Amino acid sequence: MVHLDIISAITLKEAVTSLNVLDITGDGKAEIVITTVKSDIRALQMESDGSHTTLFEVDDVPPVTVIGTGDVTGDSSIDLVMGNLDNKMRVVTLREDEVSIRCDCPLGTLPTAICVTNVMGDEKAEVIVATEDNALRCFGWYDGALDKLAHKVVDHPTFSIEPYRYRGAPYSQFVFGDESQFIYLYQYADDRLHERSKIKTRGGVDIVSTGSITASKHDEIVVIMKKNISVYGPGPSGIEFYDNVRAPGTVSSVRIGTVIDGVSSPGQAIVSQTNTLLTLFSLDGRRLVEECTIKTRKKEANTIVGIGDVFGDGRTEIVQAAGNNIYVISVST
Repeated sequence: MVHLDIISAITLKEAVTSLNVLDITGDGKAEIVITTVKSDIRALQMESDGSHTTLFEVDDVPPVTVIGTGDVTGDSSIDLVMGNLDNKMRVVTLREDEVSIRCDCPLGTLPTAICVTNVMGDEKAEVIVATEDNALRCFGWYDGALDKLAHKVVDHPTFSIEPYRYRGAPYSQFVFGDESQFIYLYQYADDRLHERSKIKTRGGVDIVSTGSITASKHDEIVVIMKKNISVYGPGPSGIEFYDNVRAPGTVSSVRIGTVIDGVSSPGQAIVSQTNTLLTLFSLDGRRLVEECTIKTRKKEANTIVGIGDVFGDGRTEIVQAAGNNIYVISVST
């Protein structure tokens, strides 16, 4: 039987607006990188006794609407790509000894979703950004700045974009959804963004999350429609619907990854709700199986979830931000 246990809790003065679990220092130990309503960026480093230290803090950053991570500049460092309320994107390079804003990129409208992934098959990642004016834009890093590679107008605003990877391909496609009750699979090619396929969903799409649950050739896709959790995956005719379950509360964050062995599938979907309930799902064939749950606090809050080895001991923890609290959760059997 799988157990979830809170092993560390951090209380901040400000509410957390974004959360990523990233190994900034390259030592195999992941840091908790957050932004808050204070308009800052912080990296928190966990200690073996459950305490934490602040690796760095950068103040006076415009409020963040959306965020993505990846090596955009091609220098083997992790970059944070932020969409901000001043209608700009910023590339922030994270290193242990230096945190620097490498560029800001005016968009002219509010960014609503960001995906950082390699769509060209070269040594650095590109940035796909959705904006309030129903547009998708693709940017690449050239001569110290983000350069627009492609622009496409879609029918509805997009609030969640994720890379879609498959083994053997040198580049990623990407997936997004909107209120049209479809998820779309797109690809960058020939200076354009091309629709490759679309799949009907059971409602307007709030969140998409991609990753390997079954360790098959293609990623699986988890789609959130308020309280509905649907999973799609590869089949004989392409991407196919697998299963749908209904959560007791509204889902606000999803992450796919491997946090434990010995359950129905090699990977898991970690689902976090606004009532702070955290649920771990696996796939038994095509069926979503609830492995375990934990409720981190009584008071409701918008929650954000991430995963990583925050203690550097070879075990993966779940990190949940709920309001101004951050919980580090162990997974065990």
